[in-house]
Amino acid sequence: MRFSIFSLLKTVFVLVVLAALGVGGYVLYSRLPSVLDELSPRPGVSRPAPGKEVIVTIPKGASLTKVGAILDENGVISSRLVFKIVAMIRGETRKIQAGEYALKTGSDPGEVLDLLISGKTLMFPFTIPEGYTIFQMADLFQQWGLMSRDEFLTLANDKAFLKDLAIEADSLEGYLFPDTYFLQASEKGDGKLLIRRMTKRFFEVYDKHVRPTAEKYDWNTNQVLTLASLVEKEARESEHGLVSAVFHNRLRKGMRLQCDPTVIYRIKPMGSKITREDLERNHPYNTYVNPGLPPGPIASPGKASLIAAVKPSDKDYLYFVSKNDGTHQFSTTLEEHNKWVNFYQRQPRNRTELQAQPPVR
Repeated sequence: MRFSIFSLLKTVFVLVVLAALGVGGYVLYSRLPSVLDELSPRPGVSRPAPGKEVIVTIPKGASLTKVGAILDENGVISSRLVFKIVAMIRGETRKIQAGEYALKTGSDPGEVLDLLISGKTLMFPFTIPEGYTIFQMADLFQQWGLMSRDEFLTLANDKAFLKDLAIEADSLEGYLFPDTYFLQASEKGDGKLLIRRMTKRFFEVYDKHVRPTAEKYDWNTNQVLTLASLVEKEARESEHGLVSAVFHNRLRKGMRLQCDPTVIYRIKPMGSKITREDLERNHPYNTYVNPGLPPGPIASPGKASLIAAVKPSDKDYLYFVSKNDGTHQFSTTLEEHNKWVNFYQRQPRNRTELQAQPPVR
């Protein structure tokens, strides 16, 4: 009896196994064409050489199968099935993030999956040079296709937008921190987003490196920015502290700052030739005509200029003149200054050039 029951159980077990194998074999047989399809190269499509960079866009909500197909069609992976199996084994079938990626052909499926899960999508760099004005930035934004020049300048002077950015000033001048920023492909047409990032970056730098010292001088943000912009436009970084010292000393003595770039701000493009008429033109930013700081910044200063504005060099200089090589000669007295002016500025090869030059402070 025992032997009969054991034999029966053994027979049932064998039948179950055979049935399972049969079902599995049938499923495998029925799926074989699609499995082979996913393992095989696409018909009529030549595989690109390995290591070639390709830009691949993963749509939002794309299934794992769809992602595998996109990668395969671009030659990034050699098998959709292997890619799917890797994702399933790792339990990461739903972690892939949409976006535009820079990938290489013939890549390892696991490495590709890591990148797609990380969300490190292709980023486009936008560099704002130090010392740029909002007018120069407007040209850049239009060139990059972020927004038109007029749209940028309208935003730069929009009081409601400035308030939303927590900026207490008449315009964005000075508050757009010069740096390199990155936008994803989906953000490339959003100029307002880049503006927000630039102002956020400004406050990060200002709060960390400048604000505590500025409060000792009892200066507000706009005053610091204004002086920093003058420093930025007058000299290279190695002389920022010295130029700042000259301006601080002049402010204490009630002397006009006589900063050349202020003469043409909003009048001519920065870098334009300055004439005697420019020096004598009466407008709010002209520090040859008006005492004290101008009403606002004349450009966007970098970190070094911002720090120099509140931490000037410990010098009693009141004057400086260009050496015509990008550096300046600093002086404490007018007599000494005039000597250097004669040496560096009043010995042109052609004497007619002297008559065309504006007077040098």
